[in-house]
Amino acid sequence: MPWRSLLLSVCLLGGLGAVEPIRVAVDGWTTLNPLLMSRDTDGEAVDLVFDRLVTLDAEGTFIPGLLQSWTVLKGGREVLLELRPGMTWQDGTPIEAEDLVFTWKALRLPQVRAIADTAGGVASLDSLVAEGPLRVRIRLSRPRGTLLSDLYNFIPVPRRHYQPGAKPQAAAVNFQPVGSGPYRVVGKATTTHLKLELWPGYRGAHPGTWPAFEFKDSTDEKNLVQALLDRQYHYALVRALPHYLVRKGAQGAGRLQAYSVPQAAFGAFFLNCDPKLSLLGDVALRQALAELVPWQELARARRFFPARLASAFWPPENWAHDGTPRPLPQPGRAVAILEAAGWHLGPDGIRHDGSGRPLSLVAYEQATSIRRSTAQLLSEEAAKVGIRIEVRRLPFEALTEKSMQHDGDIWSYGWTTSLDPDVDAPLFTSEGYRTKANVSSYLNPEVDRLFEEGRYTLDRVSRRKIYLKLSEIIWRDKPVIPLNYILVRVLADSRLRGVSFNVLGQAYGFWPGKRGWKLENPQP
Repeated sequence: MPWRSLLLSVCLLGGLGAVEPIRVAVDGWTTLNPLLMSRDTDGEAVDLVFDRLVTLDAEGTFIPGLLQSWTVLKGGREVLLELRPGMTWQDGTPIEAEDLVFTWKALRLPQVRAIADTAGGVASLDSLVAEGPLRVRIRLSRPRGTLLSDLYNFIPVPRRHYQPGAKPQAAAVNFQPVGSGPYRVVGKATTTHLKLELWPGYRGAHPGTWPAFEFKDSTDEKNLVQALLDRQYHYALVRALPHYLVRKGAQGAGRLQAYSVPQAAFGAFFLNCDPKLSLLGDVALRQALAELVPWQELARARRFFPARLASAFWPPENWAHDGTPRPLPQPGRAVAILEAAGWHLGPDGIRHDGSGRPLSLVAYEQATSIRRSTAQLLSEEAAKVGIRIEVRRLPFEALTEKSMQHDGDIWSYGWTTSLDPDVDAPLFTSEGYRTKANVSSYLNPEVDRLFEEGRYTLDRVSRRKIYLKLSEIIWRDKPVIPLNYILVRVLADSRLRGVSFNVLGQAYGFWPGKRGWKLENPQP
């Protein structure tokens, strides 16, 4: 009997307790519903429970997933999708063309787009029509340079279970998914804990290897190294210091392995550009804040724990990256900008404009144990030039809610970019403003026009020029101030095999990803 089949039989005969599950530490997630994913961590488990229409191989090439093939017709204005025959959802019903049409329509609903607008490319496809049980025809007004990225971000759901109501986040199916992938949820899943087992009915192209997974929210875990040594987890993202100590052999007792990989993501300040809601509606104030970014503190940390100071919105791992050298922030330039904009230092040490308004801002960031966070460091630098910034800390969900409601002046959190820069368009466009994905309330008709042009430009060189121009405008207008590109640091049980990362620096979203993981010498 093949090795994988033997493992599957053991799992099915004995249940999850028959073999040690691979335990993954995750910094929280919000849903197991592909329609509603709003955090990159949501994809950690969804990628095991659901198949994409197309996925990536380890080299970053698009390969078939649920699709057997896709054919581009009429110069790119039509695309014919053929589903693999014989596949079923985890409730036993066949995966059909109508499910794809339903998913596309669901992604376009206002109540869905208000929660998760990262699949905007899929939602903006002009037309999907089922032509038989396994064939779908996409019709486009113009050929799209984003086509394969759109198909990659298209994760179909079964129409019989996923009808979005007025409050889609409250639906039971969000944590009781009916998937198409090689793993299914066992028992009751929550936002902090879930178990998965191999699903024996899987007939897709990318099966799972290990019989069981267990995901736990590790946000409040005080000592991840010890938790890994105690085998509460087999895989965890960690901060720089514990990763460094394990890598140098000072911790871990040889039972842990350390991985690090650049990720197409960054930490950033998102700035409120709405002049009705924030003083930062004035671009001069946003430019002044950019000169106060605490780059010296960030650079000092790089001596021991390598990081990459950000110089453009799209990171080096993204083909739209702008490598133009940028001058380092200088507080002296901030003072000059403020003075020129009419903000003069008062006797209270705070700058005021001609109307007497104080230059006082509120920054929100995630609550952590780090005392001198980037937001706090910015506040300290700002105080030196007469800007008062009150830093308030919130749980991550409350922080993102504040930003979506445009409540506050500055929001500090990370952003993960996508395979195609078009997917990031809602962060900057008027369409994203309507769906609340544009948290900065940034509106610029030229930016709208360029994103539209980029979507329908087929030549890769010409497309890149468009996004370089966008990067230049974003850098000038500062709706977002990227701070440092993220280096993913992972500690894993030395028995865990198959750990790898995709072109974006993620351990999921590609084949084999987590589906290829296995444990040597598992415990019963």
